Amino acid sequence: MFNLFKKVEPNSLEAALKACQAANKQGYTEALIYLDELHDSISQATEIIRDCIDGMKRFHINDASLINNIRTQLQTVQTEFENSYHDTQSNLNIKRKMSDKFNITLFGKTKAGKSTLMEILTHGDGSHMGKGGQRTTRDVRSYEWKGMSVTDIPGIDAYGGQEDDAKAEEAAVYADLILFMITAGQPEGTEADWMVKLKKMDKPILCICNYKQSLGEGVDDFRLKRLLSNPQKLEERMNIKELVNQFNIFLHEQLPNEHVDFLITHLLAKFCSQQPEYASKSAELEKVSRFSNVEQSIINEVYTNGVLHRKKCYLSIIDAPLYQQMNQLFAFSAEAYSQFRVIQDKVSLFNDWCVSFNKNQKERIQGVVTQEYNKVRNSIPGFVERHLEDDDVNNAWKNHCAQFNTHNNIEKSVNSVKDKLEEKINDIFSELKTEMNFSLKWKVDTGLGNYQFINWKRGMKWAGAIGSAGLTIAAVALSSGPLGWAALSVTAIFGFFTWLCDSREDKLRERRAKLSKKLNERIDKAENQAKEKITKWYERNIEVQEEQITKRLSLVGRSMLSLSSGERQLAIGYSKNHRNITKMMIANIFYLMNIPISELDRIICVARVPGRRIAIVIDGRDNLPLKISELASHLGNNETISIIKLDPHRKLESQIVFLLIYFGFKNKPLIKKVNNETQTVVYLYGNGYKQTELDSLDLIQQILNVHIILK
Repeated sequence: MFNLFKKVEPNSLEAALKACQAANKQGYTEALIYLDELHDSISQATEIIRDCIDGMKRFHINDASLINNIRTQLQTVQTEFENSYHDTQSNLNIKRKMSDKFNITLFGKTKAGKSTLMEILTHGDGSHMGKGGQRTTRDVRSYEWKGMSVTDIPGIDAYGGQEDDAKAEEAAVYADLILFMITAGQPEGTEADWMVKLKKMDKPILCICNYKQSLGEGVDDFRLKRLLSNPQKLEERMNIKELVNQFNIFLHEQLPNEHVDFLITHLLAKFCSQQPEYASKSAELEKVSRFSNVEQSIINEVYTNGVLHRKKCYLSIIDAPLYQQMNQLFAFSAEAYSQFRVIQDKVSLFNDWCVSFNKNQKERIQGVVTQEYNKVRNSIPGFVERHLEDDDVNNAWKNHCAQFNTHNNIEKSVNSVKDKLEEKINDIFSELKTEMNFSLKWKVDTGLGNYQFINWKRGMKWAGAIGSAGLTIAAVALSSGPLGWAALSVTAIFGFFTWLCDSREDKLRERRAKLSKKLNERIDKAENQAKEKITKWYERNIEVQEEQITKRLSLVGRSMLSLSSGERQLAIGYSKNHRNITKMMIANIFYLMNIPISELDRIICVARVPGRRIAIVIDGRDNLPLKISELASHLGNNETISIIKLDPHRKLESQIVFLLIYFGFKNKPLIKKVNNETQTVVYLYGNGYKQTELDSLDLIQQILNVHIILK
């Protein structure tokens, strides 16, 4: 084993690079194992999609367009994962076919000094160095240094440099070690963004701060003399400490508690020390440049962790996109479940509204019918007096009834029910459209993108269906014309009684009483018939429409639940792959540290947030013979390591509570078995979680193969 604390000599570096060369083939062979596992997981996606669709059918969701919507959504996920698999396979092959030399890739903004560093390492004449603010490197180029391959890439975040950014990111995929360079001046948040991106790619990074200061036109220039006379003053004047602090502030915005240290150097001074015209000042420039610290740090990193970095590069090509897609699937699943809950709540509120609405509207309509018929009923005495001696009062009665506009008034009242129901349903779908659109607005780093589950414009059509269901209410309910029918009866009644009465007064009195009674009876009958028909219409139309809307929303909700379960199942499969890859990384470190591989059997699983945290879970009765600090030194990214003793024989619920307490969570979780008890969902209430807490929940999720949803 290499001595981790010994200064690396040329011959020992050569031995380390030979070991890295041997690790190249080993890393590729190991990666193929996990590539096959990834392929199996993606192949299982077809079965998961089929189960998801079958589950919708069990819920009696027969809407072809809805099922196709969900099927398309899942197949989109599957297609993206298949494309990702092929991209990963291609990247592994490219990495294998590349030079077997250890690869160092330079990363930084335009004018950070990458090209100057290349001139230093290749002892060039400065022909590739930029002048002023121009972009020097527009393409990826490589050169050899001390038996290693150094890749110089275009500067990141240059104006109009989207293509350069893509080249830089692609080159980073194949890097065994990243040299991340910043320069004196005001740091920008975008530089920290790239640092985060590289950490997510799980790249080992050495950070270099190049403080730039013109050395003048020659050895006699006063600027060079000033630099050489008091180099410490220059560093203070350039605010190097403030620069580094500001960069870390930007980094903390995305990765709290994260801190990176920078190697300070003056690359131009080092370059000039190698040029003939500065020969008399060469030693002084070399000292001022402090480049020896940079050079020795790179060599020490390769010597100490080169083999691990080389193997890890292969594993990370698989694991980095896999980890991001795993988290995206969990996010999709949580969002689909959130939609299910939103729809559930809307259904519950709508049902409560319908109960109250129907009771009030039925009473109101019945009251309107009574009120309208009372108007006619109250007019009978006056009508009878005016037409008591008429032989045929049919036309008079018909004209008399028409004055009250009874049909239209009742129809208007009944139609208002339809209008109110339509308004309520439109409100529901408008709210759903707003809430769903809002809830689905997230940014992702993978090709999965943003997607919409439901086309709520279709929902508005469901609401509009009410308009085609029996809206000519009065025509249906009052089609028998009860008032007209009563009026037709009057002629017969009058004819019958004309010859029965002895005196005119008696005849008129008796005729008045019988006519009034007959008209009231007919009006009572007509009123009851109208109420009965309107009640039946209300049940067949309004209440049926309400039930259909409720059923439709419930089916959509169930489809969201089915979609959530399918995506969660895919995520859990990816989580298993991620844990296996992480355990292989630990196995490689064990081998380097001369820890017997048999000790791996003590490890239940290894969970990891790439570049930030790692949790090694062992049986509560065991111990691992290692020092955490030594293990951390080999991971390459200052990752926080936790060794957790967990009793695997305890119930899952107990393990969940134990880990939540272990990581400092005080909120009591709600634990549910879902999808026929094949999946476990943990609902944790609260808000404002810090990134470190979210990382802890991520680790718990991986360790126990559960899905944690924050409420």
